[in-house]
Amino acid sequence: MKFKKYLAVKCCMIFFAAFCVSCNSNSKSETSLQKIYGPDTDYFMGLKAVEKKDYKKALRYFNKASSHGTKYISRRSMEQKIKLGNIQQQIEDAKKYLEQYNDDAAYIFACQIFFENKEYALLIEETNNLDFAVCPNELAKMRLLAMREKKDSRLNLATCKWFTSRRITDDHVIFYNEFFKNTDGQTELDLVEPVIFVDDEENTSENIFTTYDSKIFTNILSYVIQFRIQCFHRNYGAAYDMLSNIKEYCINKKIIPLTEYLISDFGKVFYGVSKRYSENAQFFLDMAQSDAAKENPMIKFYSYIYAGRVYEKSGVYFSKAEDAFLKAIECAQNDEDYDVAVWFLLNFKLGVSTDKCIESLAVYCKKWHNPYSFSDLLDNLSLLLFTSAKWSSFHKVYKMIDGYADNVTTSRFAYLTGRLIQTGYLKFSDEEKKAAFIKAFQLNAGTDIYYRILAAKELDIQIDELEKNIFNPSSVETASNDADAETLLRGYADFGFEDLIYPEWQYFYTINKHIFGIETICYVADFLRKRGNGFNSNYYKSLHMVSKTTNLDNSRLNRNVFELSYPKNFSKEIAASAKEFGVDEYDMLGLIRTESFFNPVIESHAGALGLSQLMESTFDDCAKQLNISDPDITDPAINIRIGTYYYSTLVERLDGSDILALFAYNAGITRVRRWLSSSKVGLGIYKNLPSDLFLETIPFAETRNYGRKVVQSAALYAWLYYNKSPYEIIDEMM
Repeated sequence: MKFKKYLAVKCCMIFFAAFCVSCNSNSKSETSLQKIYGPDTDYFMGLKAVEKKDYKKALRYFNKASSHGTKYISRRSMEQKIKLGNIQQQIEDAKKYLEQYNDDAAYIFACQIFFENKEYALLIEETNNLDFAVCPNELAKMRLLAMREKKDSRLNLATCKWFTSRRITDDHVIFYNEFFKNTDGQTELDLVEPVIFVDDEENTSENIFTTYDSKIFTNILSYVIQFRIQCFHRNYGAAYDMLSNIKEYCINKKIIPLTEYLISDFGKVFYGVSKRYSENAQFFLDMAQSDAAKENPMIKFYSYIYAGRVYEKSGVYFSKAEDAFLKAIECAQNDEDYDVAVWFLLNFKLGVSTDKCIESLAVYCKKWHNPYSFSDLLDNLSLLLFTSAKWSSFHKVYKMIDGYADNVTTSRFAYLTGRLIQTGYLKFSDEEKKAAFIKAFQLNAGTDIYYRILAAKELDIQIDELEKNIFNPSSVETASNDADAETLLRGYADFGFEDLIYPEWQYFYTINKHIFGIETICYVADFLRKRGNGFNSNYYKSLHMVSKTTNLDNSRLNRNVFELSYPKNFSKEIAASAKEFGVDEYDMLGLIRTESFFNPVIESHAGALGLSQLMESTFDDCAKQLNISDPDITDPAINIRIGTYYYSTLVERLDGSDILALFAYNAGITRVRRWLSSSKVGLGIYKNLPSDLFLETIPFAETRNYGRKVVQSAALYAWLYYNKSPYEIIDEMM
């Protein structure tokens, strides 16, 4: 990786950019800002004073803002005021702060103060009622570390609860590696098989279970944690080797409490490794009827889920799999779990046959709670209907899910119904074809307009009319928008605190996704975008905030929102490379937006890097062909140039097809050629399948979605900035 080298070379440019930002005061004067924000101004002036290290002045500002500011301004001012106090003041004021707010964020803030000042006993006291199953991981870690410092005898039990009563995360792994594993050089993957006890009356399982600070319990807990970490890293083979001991400690001897998350890990291991299907499924059925399941209904739920999954994988026990999933639906404890169980049932039915899936879909589409949870399953159903040439089922599913599925999914089935009628695969009237296209066009899915544009093109809708339908003249504020939260976020932009905007948005977004109106998000996102460059992440942050807010069903979005959702970032570099290699700028803008969201230093799980998301091997090969010496993959200009060159070569190799080149960019040219061949043979088609329909036959969901996103993005970029209609781009690319 060449991140360090690149950042070192550009260091002076970063500092220069930061200097320019700090010197470039907001267009609003301090006087006008005072009029806009009133007493809240004191908070932002306090932050400015802190920047100048004038802490006395800052304290005066924060005192006033905490007393007279609006809700969130007052709270943030109190936090800043606490940080400026001496040790004793910080501790006393943090306790008062905790009494006043008493939520997770308040506990995290106060406990950070306690921990930094080594008030471990106070931190432990304040968090005595902490629920390790649901509390923020940051808070759990602080309590455990404080208990470790104080040698609290409850440490092992608390650690046990945190590691067994919730999903394992990177936080758990880091904590275990740093503070819990043995200090004799044992690595994360080394396994210790502790001897529980010899068979005598003095050493009973109950005695060990209640002696949480014993060496035996510590070793057993460490072993269970290692098992969970193996499952987290999907090392199911290693986890399977540990399974008999884990079952002994958690089920037979009950030394470590059995939780639904351990049951889930058992299921992942059995499903991923073992072929003893009947035996493993029976284990879960027994667990569903156990005393542990009676005490914890979620154990029963997960036991039925994994009994069904194991039976399903066997390819033999179909009726037993269905019965297990139905029982999971019956014992679901909440709407989310109900949808999970329904998804597994429908996915199982889809594996049996599309007809069986559609039969169950007719029942459960009217009962599910979150339609977005089923988008992937319905996309897979569409694929299988294509590859099995069950054309009539498209119309049936479209009518069935209308009003129950998310708008993008319904629009997809409506559009494909219309296209199949148009191409002669479905025998319906022209009126039915037109009605399907109209439905696909009318369904609003925010900025996700791929099928809306395709349908509008088939309906010959004029561009002026299309613009009226896509670009609404005004946004709609909802009752859940919080004016005080919006004041805080806008204030950060108006007073120039760009680094505080994104984390504050993240905090509020986790609480209420609708707390900010679209206008406020666009206001601060535009501010961040203008402060963006090739050396910070402001382009990405701006786009991420906008996309999370606007990519929702029935969002009313104006042209400005779309421009922020599809910004021309790195426009000079893209224009130069597009001209050099004969590629349209809007194609590359769409590709880069889809690949990296304009984050120049992003790295994918597969190892692709930079704006164009290139593998280092591909990058190096292309660099040699272009005679670029010692190229840096994270340099925006170089990454864009090589990515554009690589895309242009794929277009040439695939007979000038933009859409096939996009598929090859994502999945490889060999796969694309194989898909082309199999689509013609499998569907009995002896001529080229239309590109929009061929896209629906691609077996990789990631590549299908990728193709839709890039085509949509290119069409919008051309429409917004290049005075071309989206219909022209559809014709060019597809």
